[in-house]
Amino acid sequence: MIILSAAVDLVGPDVPKGVVLLADVVPSFATKLVAPYVIHLVPYWMRILVFAFLSSMGMLVVAMSPGYIDGGTVSSKVAGIILASFSCGAGELSFVGLTHFFGPFSLAAWGSGTGAAGLIGAGAYALATSALGFSVHVTLLGSACLPAIMVLSFFVVLPMSPLRSDESDSDRYRVVEGGGQEQEDEMNGGAGGEREGLLGVSHNSSTRKSIHINEGGSWQDQTRMNLYRIKGLFIPL
Repeated sequence: MIILSAAVDLVGPDVPKGVVLLADVVPSFATKLVAPYVIHLVPYWMRILVFAFLSSMGMLVVAMSPGYIDGGTVSSKVAGIILASFSCGAGELSFVGLTHFFGPFSLAAWGSGTGAAGLIGAGAYALATSALGFSVHVTLLGSACLPAIMVLSFFVVLPMSPLRSDESDSDRYRVVEGGGQEQEDEMNGGAGGEREGLLGVSHNSSTRKSIHINEGGSWQDQTRMNLYRIKGLFIPL
């Protein structure tokens, strides 16, 4: 949000501000589509370090790039925004996954924190550049230190015992048994299709088949199953 608030200062008045918006949204969106199929292979502690590094590097690249007044190009700033966007998209997936280990309150905290991030980010940038008189360069350099809070929160504030106790299950999918779900769907009048959501396969489709992720199967088989399910996003049956 700090980068979006600084859009005019970053690219100047002659470049469409949508360039900054696209560079911030598209990589994050693409990451959220692809990462769920592979990100479970990476431990949470490693993800946090990578996300903090990418976010800080993105802000530093943007901050250290010459301004448009000094003849700087937009491409270097866009590269930094893309780095921060990758970190944001993958970070949201991981933090939502962490709520599994810390109960319903953590999910409410994640939702409120995500909503407040936009308000706090935009407000902090406006306060620093307008009220306090800091330059855009100094403000962005200071913002590059903020990802350190994420690292401290995970390794110092967050209790590690829930993650350690479920360490064997946190980095891979569990086997899903299909018999109980099918019986439950029949008892509820075929309402299972609604509960499966967008990634579910229509119960009325002639091509419907039971899809389960097996821990013993190869990654090619798992990827093929996931792609079969996700096609429901684009081709409703």
